[in-house]
Amino acid sequence: MSHITDTGRVRSITGQARKMETAHLDQEIMLRVTGLIMLGVSLLNSLICTRFLLKLMDANPANPFAQFVYSTTAPLLTLFHGLVQTVTANGNVFELSDLVAIAVYAMLGWSTVRLLRILFARVR
Repeated sequence: MSHITDTGRVRSITGQARKMETAHLDQEIMLRVTGLIMLGVSLLNSLICTRFLLKLMDANPANPFAQFVYSTTAPLLTLFHGLVQTVTANGNVFELSDLVAIAVYAMLGWSTVRLLRILFARVR
């Protein structure tokens, strides 16, 4: 028989401390990995959303910030260009393919996290 002490170690009734079970550590690692995946997807979608807004507002493409956003997101959006028609009015560009990419990357991130939880979550 054992109980958890305030130091985070499991102490048996005899008073000898031992390390926590590996299942608890595996859960902690899984939480961190899935958190990193969601952070990456969130940053990616934020960049794509920023690109969408810059194009919509007809931002100066020579600006260093706009150049950074365009060059960073361009390789990630090549798969989606030409999927739907781009609407242009008075220099403002409405790239619907950027919105499709945001939805697809969000679904891929969510699906990856769900798959990891299904495969590695501790069953109670």
